[in-house]
Amino acid sequence: MKWRNWSLHQTLILSALLTYSWINPGLAQTDKPLTRAEVYKVIKIVELILHNQTQRRAELKDVIVPKDAVKTGVSSEAQLFFNDQSLIRVDQSSVFRFEPGLRRFKLRNLIALNEMIFKLDDGTALILSPPGSVGTALETPETKINIIAPKPALAQHSNSLVASNKNLKISQDNDLYTPAQKASAVMVIHNKERNTTQVFALTDGDIKISDQKEKKTVALKGGQTVAVRNGIVGNPQEFDLQAFYKTVALTSGLGPGQENLVAQESTPVQETLKAVRRETLAALKNQAQRFRGFTRTFLADALNGTEGDLNPRPGVSVRIINPNVVTGTFYKTSNNTAIFIPDNNPNSPRNINVDFDQRTITIDGNTGVSNNAGLSGNNASGAVINANGQITQIDVFGVNGEEPQNNIPYRGSLTTGTARDR
Repeated sequence: MKWRNWSLHQTLILSALLTYSWINPGLAQTDKPLTRAEVYKVIKIVELILHNQTQRRAELKDVIVPKDAVKTGVSSEAQLFFNDQSLIRVDQSSVFRFEPGLRRFKLRNLIALNEMIFKLDDGTALILSPPGSVGTALETPETKINIIAPKPALAQHSNSLVASNKNLKISQDNDLYTPAQKASAVMVIHNKERNTTQVFALTDGDIKISDQKEKKTVALKGGQTVAVRNGIVGNPQEFDLQAFYKTVALTSGLGPGQENLVAQESTPVQETLKAVRRETLAALKNQAQRFRGFTRTFLADALNGTEGDLNPRPGVSVRIINPNVVTGTFYKTSNNTAIFIPDNNPNSPRNINVDFDQRTITIDGNTGVSNNAGLSGNNASGAVINANGQITQIDVFGVNGEEPQNNIPYRGSLTTGTARDR
């Protein structure tokens, strides 16, 4: 299924806290912030908006520096490779700006730094950070997103470093962090018209999202997403990483079986992608284990007529005799329409019309003699029962008490059998 891109207009501020190679042990000196990025890849229409210069078409190996911007057209893409080996992919209809950063300092085994600011005025961005990054903080007008969420140094270390590095003018206002040992990958979309921010974690790690007042903070694992609507942080949901890599072109090279795509890149970019791939594949494996748990729990619920204990809601699932369970991927293609793609027959998707507010569902045009849909424990569920007692039930895993969102792949199951109470 083709990934559907949203039309986005809200300013997204990316405060990237990134590191460089270590200095000589025992020494501490001022380090320059990120100074440049090279236009690594151009697909179709990409333009450079250079500071105090006329806007022009981008070319490979063009360099952008602070106050420059890259703008992509419809069905276009730009990839920027920064001088710390971070790779940022800017999707279609986007504007990515490179803003001046503040000074940062490097100490042995620790870093004291301030912010380096990127701005994504329109569109979608995938941020791939190699090992050694301290963290990436994203801000929308009503959202704070800590991509790596590095752990601050211990207070006693902070005090001693401040005292021993007076010449660097380090103070308690400088955040001291230990560098991350793993690569990370996160995709972010912001939609002005809907006033929503959507964050997709592709790697495990301490990834946190909060509102501007930090009244609510949620943490994401690889394969989890969260929406922030009108400044309100939602609940994490499980999206299908396997399907995500098959349908979202921006993530090429990060999924299983995509080693050949990595091999086509330049040597420095290959190094970054290989480091990130180790973490994306590990997250995929971890999510598969979670999905197996969801499936086992659902099958037990179907047989026993019980509900999950997360976010309990009115019962939707029906007790089923001799259930036949097929796993697959669920896509909600619009507010009330969806498809279910069975793993064992991907060329024959099942068409679904569902209204969670009205608690109604139709599967392949069949409403049955009764039907019901809603949020059932940690899953979204819908069932159609025919006059002969035959039942078809759809379950969408890991939505955590919230409706499945449009155009995001979720793992789920389709169960057929006989309703026990018929």
